[in-house]
Amino acid sequence: MSFGIKIFVTVWAAALLGLAIGTLAVESGEFVRTSLGLRLATVLASAAGAAAVAWLMTRSLQRELGRLDLAAREISDDRSDPVEPSSSFAQVERVIERAATRAGERVGAAESESRQLKAVLGGMPDAVLVTDADGRVSFVNQQWRDLFSLAGPVAGVSVSELCRQAALDRMLAVALESRQPQQIELDLKEPVQRNLVLNSAPLTESRGVVIVAQDMTDLLRLTEIRRDFVANVSHELKTPLSAIRGFAETLVEGAKEDPRASEKFLRRILKQCSRLEALLSDLLALSRLEHAESRARAVSIDLAQILDEAVDVVGERLVEKGLALELDIRPVPTVQGDAQSLERLCVNLLDNAVKYNREGGKVLLRLFESGEGVVLEVEDTGIGIPESALDRLFERFYRVDKGRSREEGGTGLGLAIVKHSTRLHRGTVDVESELGRGSLFRVRLPIGDR
Repeated sequence: MSFGIKIFVTVWAAALLGLAIGTLAVESGEFVRTSLGLRLATVLASAAGAAAVAWLMTRSLQRELGRLDLAAREISDDRSDPVEPSSSFAQVERVIERAATRAGERVGAAESESRQLKAVLGGMPDAVLVTDADGRVSFVNQQWRDLFSLAGPVAGVSVSELCRQAALDRMLAVALESRQPQQIELDLKEPVQRNLVLNSAPLTESRGVVIVAQDMTDLLRLTEIRRDFVANVSHELKTPLSAIRGFAETLVEGAKEDPRASEKFLRRILKQCSRLEALLSDLLALSRLEHAESRARAVSIDLAQILDEAVDVVGERLVEKGLALELDIRPVPTVQGDAQSLERLCVNLLDNAVKYNREGGKVLLRLFESGEGVVLEVEDTGIGIPESALDRLFERFYRVDKGRSREEGGTGLGLAIVKHSTRLHRGTVDVESELGRGSLFRVRLPIGDR
């Protein structure tokens, strides 16, 4: 029996039952005294009215079931035939169950996509911020937290309150209103100095904005270093070349006729040529270290032997300046690396200890094992280094005393070579110094295969 007929019969039976009970309950009155035909007509009329009410209720309920079925199918994307007007609640229930299952699957897929998106944004090297249509935070990755020193939950907080950057607030306001990509540069002062480039893009669904912050600090610093490097190289080359040209012109103009003057100027030309040669040699060494060409030639190296050769290189200058050399060379394991770059490292440290030492001073050379590495220390009793210069000491062409450095024949690249050679061997270098009392350079190199 169909669902509509069931409802119709039920309502009609209820009407007849009610009429019969009413008739039996009335033991006296006009209804009892009426004829049988009239009573039967009354019953039939009541039944007809009940049937009409049942039919109207059935039609209304069927229409509601049809709407419910269509809604459920839209949710579940069900392509099967819709329910018939005679369908039962069980059939509609099955459609709704399928809709609930599909909806659950879609919610699960959306949650999975959300987790995946957050994982992707969290793994990006750039800082990412996502807002809603009101400019409140929906998501930030760890890079953004680190950049702006954020702690604790941030969801729902306004960007202006969270980051407190006027330029960022203006950018966000324009992006939300215009729905167009924006780009600005932002200089952060705290917690550390940072140069940022911020790009925003509108989000279609949420009407919010996504902002990506790129940290350009290192790139700008590298650009500045390169610019300074070119300027410094040009200056360092120009000085000896100008001197050579001046001496040569003096000789051409007649000084060559005077043997003593001629010899004097020729010696000065040779000195400037040696300076140029040293500068070019250091530039080539620095370039080779920066490009890590020596990694391909890593071999086991006895540092004690390297130090012995370095001492031979600076030995004559030690004697000329009356300096005493004290050695504390202990047996240490070999290290893996490039012998040429390590020898240059040792020579540069010893050379500085000689150049900036006082007459009759000392140079102390130590080599020992410490933990999982080998430690090389070069200490002098010279003029020392101001504390303000320690941070820049290993920069290319940086000189604490420019006049004295050039007088001693320095190129300004010695300690830069030391730093790059140490990095090439996965080591570290640091310095301790006190004005008027000397300096201590300490190099740590790891033991074992590279």
